Amino acid sequence: MSVDIQDRADQDLELVWRPLTIKNVTLRNRIVRSAHGTGFARGTVTDTLKQYHLARARGGVALSFGEGGQVHWSAPGFLDLTTDAIIDGLADLASSVQAEGMRFFQQLMHGGPTLYAHDGSAPWAASAVTDPVLGIVPRPMTKTMIDEVVAGFAAAAGRVKQAGLDGVELHGGHSYLFSSFLAPGTNLRTDDYGGPLENRARLLIEALQAVRETVGEEFVVGVRLSPDGADNLTTAEDIVTVMGWLEDAGLVDYMNVSYGSHYRRSKLIGITREPHNYMVTQATGSITRQSTLPTMVTGRVLTMHDAEQILRDGDADMVSMVRALIAEPEIVRKTQEGRAAEIRPCISCDQACAGGLTSRGLMGCVVNPACGHEGSRGDETIQISPRRRTVLVIGGGPAGMEAARSCALAGHRVVLHEKTDRLGGQLNLIKRSPSRSEVADLLPYYERELARLGVEIAFGSDLRTRTEVDAVGADAVVLATGATPRRDGFQAWRPGRAPTGFDTAEVLTGWDVIDGAEITGPVLLVDEIGHYESIDVAELLVRAGHQVHHVTRFSHLAANIPVAYDYAAAPHAEELFKGNYELHTRSLVHALESGKATIAPLAAPHRLQVVDVGTVVFMSGAVPNADLAAELETIPGLYPVGDALGPRTLEPAITEGSLAAERFEEGWTRATWVRYSGGSSV
Repeated sequence: MSVDIQDRADQDLELVWRPLTIKNVTLRNRIVRSAHGTGFARGTVTDTLKQYHLARARGGVALSFGEGGQVHWSAPGFLDLTTDAIIDGLADLASSVQAEGMRFFQQLMHGGPTLYAHDGSAPWAASAVTDPVLGIVPRPMTKTMIDEVVAGFAAAAGRVKQAGLDGVELHGGHSYLFSSFLAPGTNLRTDDYGGPLENRARLLIEALQAVRETVGEEFVVGVRLSPDGADNLTTAEDIVTVMGWLEDAGLVDYMNVSYGSHYRRSKLIGITREPHNYMVTQATGSITRQSTLPTMVTGRVLTMHDAEQILRDGDADMVSMVRALIAEPEIVRKTQEGRAAEIRPCISCDQACAGGLTSRGLMGCVVNPACGHEGSRGDETIQISPRRRTVLVIGGGPAGMEAARSCALAGHRVVLHEKTDRLGGQLNLIKRSPSRSEVADLLPYYERELARLGVEIAFGSDLRTRTEVDAVGADAVVLATGATPRRDGFQAWRPGRAPTGFDTAEVLTGWDVIDGAEITGPVLLVDEIGHYESIDVAELLVRAGHQVHHVTRFSHLAANIPVAYDYAAAPHAEELFKGNYELHTRSLVHALESGKATIAPLAAPHRLQVVDVGTVVFMSGAVPNADLAAELETIPGLYPVGDALGPRTLEPAITEGSLAAERFEEGWTRATWVRYSGGSSV
């Protein structure tokens, strides 16, 4: 899509720009950012957290939320609202973003059965029903415990109001405390807090009553509710009924409705396999239409046009864009200024946002390396170089394109040489993915950016020697030549020992399958990668009707995706097992022979299993395209990036590319802040 077409399409937007008033708080537009964990707070407001919110405020967002706040010692939160020590930090954060035109609410939550207390004691919940993720039997709450927690919500709300924020929200969904009371499957009580729905909702109502009494009638109070998405738990009908009670009692001023729980985690933060606006179409749209109060929805809302559609359909009054705003804090402002073509797209991979939070304790973003470093990094902080150079970028994959972009933003003349006839590298493979082809939306974004910034691109230029590189006449060289799938039968648990008979077998790589290679007979899929590519190849084979023996050294499907299995890989596994698919976890291939393969578990190598094989697909990772690197290693300041430096994932490729501009400046030092997410198996 060209820039002109993109900008003309933005003229169709109308409802997203309309202000909205919630009681006495007016939002400048309908785009909000609902509460989510970042890891930037350590109980208190940090400068990192402040800069994160400020970037979205300056980007035009109308309303943002402080991440889940702790209200009682029995359940930790990202911000500790149990002490007055939080007030000054919250006040500074709120006043800073309010000065930029953004309103700020604080979410109050108690994790119930999903979180340990700080002292390691058992979690509190409605009943002694073990949460499927935490796996600890919780303490059924007594009336004294209930009263303590209710008082904690009220006291926390009072501190939020004292800090000058615009409102509070109680989290009543997603398997947390209120949800454990609302859901019949987790509430086995026989007292006034169990049994019929009006009893199961009693704790939530009492907490809201206490909050309202503390903050008064003029302060905005909202609630987040969600159907759990699994049998014998909270349904959409339950949520509609509870919403009606809260509205009739005047306890809340808006409704925030989402979808999913620990019993359906894949719906909490839907990855690329879920359609845009999936929460609205699958659950929340039927709920929000039943309320006369302002309503909010979320769920993979990635573009302003997604948001506009929700508003036009009458499914909500506010639209939360969370991951899209992580990837691009300036969605609103760029769209308003006719610069929608410059918006960096969210690819919903969850690798560094949810995955970063769970695997390294800090949220990041695969496509936006400045996330979590808003005070010091990002396009707005790039300075024009005092010395304009000619920068040669060799390779047009994600790392090369981002390197070219960052150097061009710094004012350099950039020449990108790509040996094929198109940009994109492995993004061109992802276009053929059965369930995540949208990741390749990064490619048109980069094509537009490189054209806008005047990057010169030479296609069909396969630079092979130092002489050819020198002939370009560059002052600096970025080496982004990528990697090639290995074909040597490597298995990490048996380095240097390919399976017996491997050298005589006809073996394909995962890239061959994605490229449409001919497949015959039962397929042996050997998976040393354990990432999204593993899912892509398995799905292509199963959808084509093949019998597949998927052998992996990992404990579960795609275990190297940083976000937990239930979020990302589990729904893919459900689809795969509908076909003729068998998963052999923690296993190795020992031998290949005509039409046969011998496999065995790592823990029991004596338990050999022979399976019929027509085609062998060996996914052993990749090796850098390093020939040119050896030729160029004496070039001062040579900067290898992405898979050319070492085959990894998309996050390192884009991050290293983004650092290219500063690499060539005087006084450059290696970055020490970079942290990539480990796999969920690690």
